[in-house]
Amino acid sequence: MSANSHLSAARYVAQTIPGILVQLGLKPLISRFVLTETEQGDAWLFVVLEDDHLLSYEDYASSVVLGYLSTALHGLPVVFSNNYGLRYAVLLSSALLQEPN
Repeated sequence: MSANSHLSAARYVAQTIPGILVQLGLKPLISRFVLTETEQGDAWLFVVLEDDHLLSYEDYASSVVLGYLSTALHGLPVVFSNNYGLRYAVLLSSALLQEPN
């Protein structure tokens, strides 16, 4: 399956996340979105933040924020990474998320 098959979900997440961050009192300092797919077929959308504008990233990485993002995105898993820049990773598809046949 190609990452292109997840464009609709990626667009939804990309349009939704800035507003969610604003609701949480955070600035939506998003520099870009990157859609990719693993060899196992998992589609990920990376939401890359402009880390040079942040004094502290802890507010963006808190478990409360991650849980709120996941809930607002209809249960999609959301993780935060601060290695080589700041980003959210949203799992758009996975064998674990797909309905059984």
